[in-house]
Formats: sequence, C-alpha cells, structure tokens
Amino acid sequence: MQHPPSTFESHADRLDSYRVALDAGLVGGDVVAMIRRIDAAVAEIDGHGFEPTPSAIEPDLAAAIGFGSELWVKDETQNVSGSHKGRHLFGVALRRMVDGSSGLLDDGRFAIASCGNAALAATVMARALDHPIDMWADAEVTDRIESLGGTVIRCDRDPEVPGDPTHHAMVEAIAAGDVAFSCQGTDTPSTIDGGRTLGWELVDSLITHDDGDSTRLDRIVIQVGGGALATSTVLALASDVASGRLAAMPIVHPVQPVGNHPFVRAWDLVVGEILDRSDVADDRAGAAATLGRLDRPAVRAVMARATSRPDSYMWPWDDEPVSYASGILDDVTYDWPAILEATLTTGGWPVVATEQQFRRAHSLAHAHTTIDVCPTGSSGLGGLLALLADAVIPTSGERLALLFTGAMRSGDPRPQPV
Repeated sequence: MQHPPSTFESHADRLDSYRVALDAGLVGGDVVAMIRRIDAAVAEIDGHGFEPTPSAIEPDLAAAIGFGSELWVKDETQNVSGSHKGRHLFGVALRRMVDGSSGLLDDGRFAIASCGNAALAATVMARALDHPIDMWADAEVTDRIESLGGTVIRCDRDPEVPGDPTHHAMVEAIAAGDVAFSCQGTDTPSTIDGGRTLGWELVDSLITHDDGDSTRLDRIVIQVGGGALATSTVLALASDVASGRLAAMPIVHPVQPVGNHPFVRAWDLVVGEILDRSDVADDRAGAAATLGRLDRPAVRAVMARATSRPDSYMWPWDDEPVSYASGILDDVTYDWPAILEATLTTGGWPVVATEQQFRRAHSLAHAHTTIDVCPTGSSGLGGLLALLADAVIPTSGERLALLFTGAMRSGDPRPQPV
C-alpha cells in the first residue's frame, strides 16, 4: 500500500534543521534523504513512520458538552509510539544527523528523564539511529521500552530537594558526557522544531476543509506539562499567520491541573505586575479582558523582564505533583516563555482544571469519539470543560481546536461512564 510522505518531508523546508543544513553547505535534497532514512528506520521498528495524523470536527462531543461551535480534535494516538512525543524526538534526531554531516557529533549516550510516552518515543528514535539511550525514571516502565534497548535508571524523589529528581539526574549525566535527547526545549532546542509539525498539520486540515489557501482558527485549548507541546504548537501557528496560511492567531488557553500548575502561577505573577493587582488568580478571564491583546512593543518589554529573571516567575511546584492527567505533572514548565507570549498577544489566559473535569473529559472523549485517548491525552478537553463551567467563552460562532495527544496504555485508568 502506498503511504503518504512523512510529515517531515512535506514540511522539510520550514524546519530549522533545513536552514542549518543549507548554511552548512548541504542542499534540500540532502535533508529530504536524511528524513527518509530516519522515517524508514522508524517504520521498521514501529510499523509506520510519521504520516500526518488526522484532525476532524467532532459534533457529537461538542453536543455532549453543550458547545455549539465547531469543535476540532487532532488525534495523535496513532502517531509513532502512540503519542505526539515522537515528533519532538524526530526533530532532535534530524538535527543530530544534520550536525553529523559536518562532523560535529560526539559519542555520548543519549539521555532523557522520563518513563512514559517521551521515553518510549525516545527509545524508538534512538533505536532508529542505532544509538544507546539512558532514561531516568521514578516509576515502573513498560516492557516495550526495555525491549527496544532503553536502559532505565530508577531514581526516587527526595522531599528535601525541590524539582523532578529524574530531570536532575539527566542534567548531571549530560554534564558528565551524555547527550540530551529529550522533549524539553531547554535541554534540546530542536525538540521544538520537530513538534511544530503538529500545528502545521492542523492548519493543513483546516485549509483542506475550507477548500482554500488560508483559513481561520478562533481558539485553542492545549494541555501544558513541560511546555514543549504548547510551545511548538503556538510557534507553528504563528509561522502560519506570518505566511498567510492562517488568518490570525487563535486565542490560546494553556491547561494545567489543580495539583500542579507552575505555568499558571507564572502567568498570574506576570499579569499581576502588568495590572498592579494581587488578585489575578481569582479571575483570570477578567484579568485577561482588562489586559486585552498586548501589542508587540508591550509584549517585548514584558517578555524581556520575565526572561531576564525567570526564577522570579518559574520554580518547581512546592508539593509532589498529583493528577489524573499524570503526564502533565512536570514540576517545572521548562518551555514557558513562548506560551506566555501567546496568551498576552491573543488575549488568552491559562486554565486550572479540577480532577473531576479531567476524569469527565476522559469519559466524554471515549463516549463521544472513536479515539482511544489516555487521561493525559484528553486533558485539553478538561480545560475546555472548565472554561464552559465558568461561562467565560462563547458557546457558538467559533472554531476551536483540542489536541488528543496520547493513546491508552495497559496501566492507564479506564474511563468511567458519564
């Protein structure tokens, strides 16, 4: 059967790695050949490569939640290794191959702090590159990871040391000679490059549906853990606005759980400073309405201040993070500046969803779509439920997008009937 080309091949000339390759004296065909080589190796391991994943209108789900607008869901559950994470690691792998063409690579083992979807995706990609990988974990790992050759190093949380112990261990390993191969853009910037293909594919689907060269998206609700997913997506959408493929940036709503929301805390602090208010957390929608859409000079000034002293806004969550949506429990939102900027420029605001909303979202997703999504993968829907419960967004006349980012696995809780 004829398969569509890899999404990385379709969007090759939009990738940062492509421009780096040209600057190094390569030609576009060289990059495409690298993409095909990696994708073919991935297909041998995982059964298929990085074909575009579907985006579709979900009217039954919209009706079930009382949302009269056009609700789009992008389904990443059938992607390589069962989640969006592989996109990020493909970006890292491609950049390493491009850099290797100039003899810039070292021989260190790959390193990642994860035992979930990111670890599985990293193991698949490392196997495709025939490179050893170590992963630091604070929970049991799946047999699939170990069967692919990933070396798991268990490290437990120390209540006296703030932050994620697995990330601390990975950083130490990198300092000792390992090579970052992770989904945190702070450690591996090219992970953002690979993740942008998700946003570009979403716009591709909207354009195809509208049968035109440009399209609109009014609002996007997107779950945030470490931040690479949301950062990649908003940067992709921004580039499509710049190129004319998207009419304007959608209003951006990052979502985090009650039991762990470091990005939301940072947003509260930044917006509180701008408005000279200490009660932003009590009414984020109202604060965003007061703030409006900041223009570029104002945003540059805010972002310069925030990024010049990041520890004043972003630090590890005080308690051990907990949530039904366990995959977004990063102690720190590592990649947060671009998400903050997206909310400030679009008039959006972050959402703190309750555990009940995450559980209901998971159940509704299974009851009213055919997508076998996991609790974390459906957590953006939990954020939409929170927005609807607060009656702070229109329920008709808009086009809104969600991302269902990961498939159910054997250890995941089963959705309960709604």
